[in-house]
Amino acid sequence: MKTARKFSKLIAVIAIFAMVLSFASCDLINGLLGGSLELVSFTVDKTSVKTNYLIGEAIDFSGIKATVRYSDESLNTVYTYDDLTISYADDITATEGEKDVTVSFQDPHLNVEQKTVVKIKVTAEPVISDDPMIVTQFEQPDSLTAFYSANASAGASEYGSAAFAGEFAVGNVAYVIGNDNAFKLNPKFTALDSSDGVLALENFYSVVKISAKVDGEYVVLTTTAGEGNSVAYYNGETLIATVDTYKGEYLFSADAAGLTVKIEVLPSEEYFIYDGNAVVLEANVIKAFNVYEATDLAVIDNYNEAWAEIKTANGLADVVASGIVLHADIKITANDVPASFFLTTDKEVVYTNSVTNEQITIPAGTKYYKDWSHAYHRVGADDFVIEGNLFTIDASDFPLIASPAVFGLDGNEDDYGSDFSNATLFKFDTDPDSDVKPEDIALVNINNIALIGNTGRDNLVDSKGNLASAGGLILMKSSYYTTVTVDNVINNSFFIAYFADCHATLNAYNVKCYDSYQNAAMVWGDSFLTFDDSYLNGSGGPVIIAQSVVDQNRHPVLTVNNTKVETHVTGGEIWFTSINVNAIVSSITALGNGLQSAGLGNFVDSNGEMNIKGLLMRDGTDAAVVIGGVDAQGSMFFDGKGIDRTQSAENVNWAYIMQINQYAMSAGSQLPPFFTVYDASGAPQTIYFNGTTFVDLAGNALSLATHAALCQAFATADTITLTQGGISITFDFYH
Repeated sequence: MKTARKFSKLIAVIAIFAMVLSFASCDLINGLLGGSLELVSFTVDKTSVKTNYLIGEAIDFSGIKATVRYSDESLNTVYTYDDLTISYADDITATEGEKDVTVSFQDPHLNVEQKTVVKIKVTAEPVISDDPMIVTQFEQPDSLTAFYSANASAGASEYGSAAFAGEFAVGNVAYVIGNDNAFKLNPKFTALDSSDGVLALENFYSVVKISAKVDGEYVVLTTTAGEGNSVAYYNGETLIATVDTYKGEYLFSADAAGLTVKIEVLPSEEYFIYDGNAVVLEANVIKAFNVYEATDLAVIDNYNEAWAEIKTANGLADVVASGIVLHADIKITANDVPASFFLTTDKEVVYTNSVTNEQITIPAGTKYYKDWSHAYHRVGADDFVIEGNLFTIDASDFPLIASPAVFGLDGNEDDYGSDFSNATLFKFDTDPDSDVKPEDIALVNINNIALIGNTGRDNLVDSKGNLASAGGLILMKSSYYTTVTVDNVINNSFFIAYFADCHATLNAYNVKCYDSYQNAAMVWGDSFLTFDDSYLNGSGGPVIIAQSVVDQNRHPVLTVNNTKVETHVTGGEIWFTSINVNAIVSSITALGNGLQSAGLGNFVDSNGEMNIKGLLMRDGTDAAVVIGGVDAQGSMFFDGKGIDRTQSAENVNWAYIMQINQYAMSAGSQLPPFFTVYDASGAPQTIYFNGTTFVDLAGNALSLATHAALCQAFATADTITLTQGGISITFDFYH
């Protein structure tokens, strides 16, 4: 019986023990001890989280540290962000006031969710402690750092080096500020608060000193305090600027235009402890609109009514700007210009690589730019300026113009067709609907800016064989009695970069133009195009094309001085193939080889490539007809070497060429090819091939004995121009 009694007692103990286990926590130690495990505290380290926020600022608890303490100290734990759940209202920083942020975790020992609340304060202005905060960083903004870096590297590399194409040609450029709207200067600023840790502040209380240069010396402007943080700055009795010294916004007056100013910014001693240097900016003030976002560029266009909605939405409806100034790099997409400028496909479009036969499928719903659209079109005789401050406008993600097969094999009026792209990023003219010259012409200046286009020189063709990327943007057109002058500009990847179009002038100085799909530049009709001190490199076709509009008596003038003009092509590239001139290219290269056989040199190098610097031709797309005509006129000169096709008594060289051409046409003969170089005195020396041999303009067979000076000119020339019928081509000449 004892044994049975002991066994029954053991069963009873086990049963009681099982009941204890079933009601106790999952912590075995706590159960065995027979005690109760308790949460003593769940606290957040206030120095690990930001508790003061400005209206609209995002909550940031990523650095949080929370300590959990139990009655059994061996279980105490420190939790970090990944172990915790942070929850708060979606609009928690939308309004001022004290708000709750809930911090919670799933307790593994007590098997319940534990919570605590952290109070944050939302204010319109930063919370300043009673004691001044210690400034830990006070530096110029990244935008100014980029400006000074670009300024310092300008002109540093040699032509042909990897860095050269991306460097501005000219440095030591002055920063520019517009006075149409507020200029923003917000130094990189952090300060240490005793309760909040390090705070990064975009806006802060500051002391601003402004000086204006007078007779070469800076004179400190006097100040008058206004309401809130507004301070007015005067030069004598003339108001120069009104500054919000908290937001860092500088509104310069109309009287400030033309001044050079120096701005010096320091944190206010009333709120901050700082013993470092001021952030200093020296700048020229002009009459223009300060641009920070792509939507701000809308103020350029004063012609397309389609911009009205975008201007209204961005507070630009009443802005009448006489120029823009960039203060940041800007990327333009289809979302930044009116939707009416685009067409959208409702089917997939397949492009084929004409070299590899690989296919690329473009999905339905893709936007294409409409041909003959001009994203930013400025019209009128008022002058305009674009000051880039060495920043970049990037249109690399801008849609192409649709090739004809994109919207159906029957074509579409908005497709570019066989003429390729006719759409621009910027167009400037006085009146696109009138050929009447106005009393005043528009003067447009574009300075110190980099521009990236949307056209790579690929081999993609659509189902009709049209080149897909030939629908790229033209960078700019000067048109209808407008003079556009660009200075210290970098550009790459446009269909055509610079286009002087119809009664216009375009002057380019210190330009670096790279990788144009078709040409670096084009001059059409009675327009003038000039390049000085520039670099034009890597075009898919001739670097520059000049087109004479014969039936309207409009003839182009192209002048290029001290400029590197370089693109090396065989004539078999896709651009040449697309305009069906392969047969003509073969004839041209044969003429170069003929010159070499005569011991005169060649414009085809040892790699079978030509550097086609310029092409003067009749307006049109059929090169076979163009080369057979003689009526294209105009002039094309590279460092004084090229061709003047002006029919005048003074132009003896061209008069001889015309006389010989007329004789050939009357005899029903093929028009002969002429070759022009320049001798040491700068006089043109021309020979032509009469079908049998090379002869001078008098028809005498070329020989060293009778043409020593002429042969010497050919032997030393570095440039040669081939003229045949209605076409003239200027090449590099090799010996």
